[in-house]
Amino acid sequence: MRRRHALRAILLLALLLLPPGYYIWSMYRPQILPAAGVTLPLRLGSSTAQAIADLEHSGLLPHPQVFKLAVLLAGKPSLQAGLYQFHGPVSQAEVLRRLIRGQSTPLFLRVIPGWRLRDVYAEMTKDAPYLDLHGLPPAALAAKQLPALGVGSVSAEGWLYPDSYRYVPGESALSVLHRAAARMQRQLARLWTERAPGLPLQNPYQALILASLVEKEGASAGQQARIAAVFLNRLRLGMPLQSDPTVIYAMGDRYQGALTAADMRFPSPYNTYLHKGLPPTPIAMPGYSSITAVLHPARSDDLYFIAKGDQYFYSQHYIVHLRQIRRYLQGKAGASHAATP
Repeated sequence: MRRRHALRAILLLALLLLPPGYYIWSMYRPQILPAAGVTLPLRLGSSTAQAIADLEHSGLLPHPQVFKLAVLLAGKPSLQAGLYQFHGPVSQAEVLRRLIRGQSTPLFLRVIPGWRLRDVYAEMTKDAPYLDLHGLPPAALAAKQLPALGVGSVSAEGWLYPDSYRYVPGESALSVLHRAAARMQRQLARLWTERAPGLPLQNPYQALILASLVEKEGASAGQQARIAAVFLNRLRLGMPLQSDPTVIYAMGDRYQGALTAADMRFPSPYNTYLHKGLPPTPIAMPGYSSITAVLHPARSDDLYFIAKGDQYFYSQHYIVHLRQIRRYLQGKAGASHAATP
């Protein structure tokens, strides 16, 4: 009789311990993953049920029902969107811990100083595969249509502050562009209030336009303030800016890598050889140094400059400018200069 009662007690104890034992075994037993590991994007806005389904489909959950129970026992925490990469032996408990804490691989959308809007679009489509591109206007219409969606003012060109912007899978590309544009607006507003006195610029947008020209001249930060001074001096005197990058921007895909004399007459409001003053909009995304250069230019009366590699030569008089062209640039392809009076 005593043996029978003892056996029943042992069986009862085994039955009581079996579920928690199975739970612990299922959650904490490491499983071997493929040599390449498992990469799983959990998209922004996915429900817990969808996230668990994605985890199961990826092979990370050999016991999905136990995983669901673990989520319940944890108080139904949010599983953070992100790009998760798992390597080597990993348990379901480790998977859950990482998803709750959001320990994912960072994803970034880059905006490089000097990029045009079309370059940002290329980056989004080629190197940011987890961004949600729905709601974006086509690249050819983006500059004009994005302002209606809250990105930019007259044009979206120039309004994305160069930096790396972190995002998670499924995040709207438009929301990332909003962040970049808001960052540019804040920086520009702050720098405008701190600008040097006497600049021939009427508002922050004109500063943004001119900074984009300085940026596209391709000079180092150390030269940008003096190049900005040349352009500002020309604006004061009513001289055309004659910046080669504006012609290149105006020509678009027609530009073949080297400007000709005929190109300088290309009909466009952006062509600063044909039209005095600033172009209608920025021609690229200016960085912090080029904006600062425009708002705090070098003290200079120069009206001309030429570039030979990373060397720059400035002058106040056209005759000196011509002499420098003959001395440094004659026969040199790809030279940059602010050329004629």
